[in-house]
Amino acid sequence: MNKIKIKLIVLICVVIIIVGAVFTYQHIVRQREIAREIVVEQERIADAYWRVNSAFSWDSSRLQWLDWDEMERYSPLVLAEHNLFGICTNTYLILKLYYRETGIILTYETVADYFSQEFEPDGSLRLYNNGKHPEIQAYVEWIREGRSQDQLIIWGEFGQRGVYWRRIWGIYTEYVLAHSDAGFIEQRFVELSPQMLDALARAELDPDYVLDLTSIQQAGY
Repeated sequence: MNKIKIKLIVLICVVIIIVGAVFTYQHIVRQREIAREIVVEQERIADAYWRVNSAFSWDSSRLQWLDWDEMERYSPLVLAEHNLFGICTNTYLILKLYYRETGIILTYETVADYFSQEFEPDGSLRLYNNGKHPEIQAYVEWIREGRSQDQLIIWGEFGQRGVYWRRIWGIYTEYVLAHSDAGFIEQRFVELSPQMLDALARAELDPDYVLDLTSIQQAGY
């Protein structure tokens, strides 16, 4: 074998090695990009879950049993404070405050339905900001805006010791005192029906509204 052939073979081998190294490097770079994309997507999903779970946790006992990992993944709306009417009083009332502050109606049924499934009908994850649940997204953003602007919507205006909760509670206790001798049977506040809470929220909003919890109770609510 002459020197020319040897040089040609060596050149071909060098080219093959270089091409192989380039392809290997490109493959490694692409795999790293894919890994980063996966991490970014996982972080985006975890953040979406954390935001919606925290938005529907502070006003109930839900936050007490959701650990940090559970806050960052799908968690059904199972609340320890569910009463005989299938609602959590605090969650129900915060939606009333949301309406009072924004004029937007977000029903408890809509919230419960949103948390009832982990996936959308098309198989994608059910995330509050996937464009399919604008009513949930608007509420979550309202909660976050209240926190970021330090408006005390969360702990000051609504929380267990908050102004709004105390106003509703005060209206209820005044009604109990005024109507206990007229047939109204006092119930634990957390056991009140949606109909009674609706009436109490309306009474808080409209001072001219005539509150009649007795009739609601007698009707089975």
